[in-house]
Amino acid sequence: MKVLTFGWDFPPTRNGGLGVACFGLTRELTQEGVDVIFVLPKRQRTEGTPRFVFADDERRVKIREVSSALSPYKNADSLVSSIVGYDKEGRPIYKSRSIIEEAHRFAHAASLIAQEEDFDLIHAHDWTSYLAGVAAKIVSGKPLVLHVHATSFDQAASDNVDPAVYKIEKEAFAVADKVVTVSEFTKDIVVKKHNVPEEKVEVIHNGCDVFEPPRHETALRELKEQGKKIVLYHGRITIQKGVDYFIRAARRVVDIDPNVVFVISGWGDMTNQIIEQVGAMGLSKNVIFAGALWEEERDRMYQSADLVVMPSVSEPFGLVPLEAMQHGTPSLISKQSGVKEVMTHVLKVDFWDVDEMANQILSTLRYDVMRRQLANEGKMELKKLSWRQAAERVYKLYRNLLQYVTN
Repeated sequence: MKVLTFGWDFPPTRNGGLGVACFGLTRELTQEGVDVIFVLPKRQRTEGTPRFVFADDERRVKIREVSSALSPYKNADSLVSSIVGYDKEGRPIYKSRSIIEEAHRFAHAASLIAQEEDFDLIHAHDWTSYLAGVAAKIVSGKPLVLHVHATSFDQAASDNVDPAVYKIEKEAFAVADKVVTVSEFTKDIVVKKHNVPEEKVEVIHNGCDVFEPPRHETALRELKEQGKKIVLYHGRITIQKGVDYFIRAARRVVDIDPNVVFVISGWGDMTNQIIEQVGAMGLSKNVIFAGALWEEERDRMYQSADLVVMPSVSEPFGLVPLEAMQHGTPSLISKQSGVKEVMTHVLKVDFWDVDEMANQILSTLRYDVMRRQLANEGKMELKKLSWRQAAERVYKLYRNLLQYVTN
């Protein structure tokens, strides 16, 4: 079975959970014997065993390089700089384009790639790749699976969605043969907000790596030696992620226990706003902005934290608590997240209930037995949430879809 797969992000490029999910699923699908042809919008370093195709190949389009600012989490009108050619002296010629223009350009390249490649079906991840998947379906007639890792409603954290992104979602869902969502939470949005027939949507929860990770030197050693407790937020700093509620809860925690330190690992368009909020609430001594931590630095912080908090306003799934649990650190997650559907041994709270969020943070930090039990039981629970199990469900969907199409 050959699958032409379109994605916007793939490790070692690190923009967020989308690339991590694509990597985990693709790795396990190839081990299932699926021949994955993974198409990315620009040439980049890649990890893993699939055959990669880059849509900026100069055989197909004039763009020879696209800026790494092609984050899948930007708005449709966000501008990025692309190299469209070179002058007589070999200097690059730049042109600014919006993300949505790049998505259309990706779709144009996809239609050409689909004519060159031999494959059985198409799988496109997230809205930035939906147009590419649709274009490949139009020229090939092969079945199309769209994988919903987030919707415009999640990114807006409200109904005030980006109309250009919503239009792409709605029209692409109508063309797709199957729509995969990463949670029932997201399926509900796709069915109710995009009017996709319920029987067309299949829920396949994300997974995680279940091997025992290496242990690293403790981060924030001096603070730990002083008896400080560390509460970690790791993720993008955007309206969707609820970091402002996290800071409001931090104020209530510090009022009771000033020995708690809150670490924020991430980046996003609300960073300056959150920094100002921390200052205005008098939390500068209790909040550390660590920047976007990845790889060993991220793992060290997971292992050093006493608790990880994911306070998302609207989270289609949420890989962070699974990653934290892999490192033996318990989590407090919002009830407005998809991961709550598969995790039992975590604390759960409504994102807006900052008093209860603070109470649960204090309780976890105060009672070591409670924290250890959450960590120990959570690690056992992870064994049921591997990428292998997620990939097996995707593979079954592929087989059923091909059987349906051919019969």
